[in-house]
Amino acid sequence: MRRGRVSEEIAARFLEELGFEIVERYRKVLIEGVEVGEVDIVARDRESGELYAVEVKAGRVDVSGIRQAYVNAQLLSMKPMVVCRGFADDAAMKLANELGVKIVTLSDLALVDPLELYTIVKDAVESSLLEVLEVFTKQLPELSERDMEAIEAIASSETFKDAADRLRMSVEKLAKYIVELRNRGVPLYGRSFREMKVRASLLLIRLRNLGH
Repeated sequence: MRRGRVSEEIAARFLEELGFEIVERYRKVLIEGVEVGEVDIVARDRESGELYAVEVKAGRVDVSGIRQAYVNAQLLSMKPMVVCRGFADDAAMKLANELGVKIVTLSDLALVDPLELYTIVKDAVESSLLEVLEVFTKQLPELSERDMEAIEAIASSETFKDAADRLRMSVEKLAKYIVELRNRGVPLYGRSFREMKVRASLLLIRLRNLGH
């Protein structure tokens, strides 16, 4: 189970209770047609009609998280919001105030009904298991040495840019290459680089067991 997915489900329900309408989930952030990021939730304030690009953090938000939320919102022409458990430090709080990032703190909200929480967690577990099974059961295309290098770079990197640097590619070129791999049937999906990294690691386990 991914803790983040449970947090996203809980956050969406809380935002609805606070007067927001959930317009979209997992909105891609594009620059000239290339995916450079994704926001967890697009929410509309029912009173003002303003749209918010919402990032959901399972724990406390740090300076990096504040910057990410702000940049993604700017690219989508929306207002930035982070749903989290509070600030990691004073620097994060000051940056959020300076950039106008709205913070919704989960700990300040009412507790979820136990039965509702059970349903959320159960759905998240089932979804995660299905995604893992897809990596190990989906028929894969013939992979070249270059394809393997890309999968290995993603699995061993901490950020998308780090993976691109390892492959001596630009971020834009790697993004296009990943789209090409997906179109060929390689399950390198993810709502974040972390999720893509997990899938790449699972793919390597499968491929090495097959003798690649």
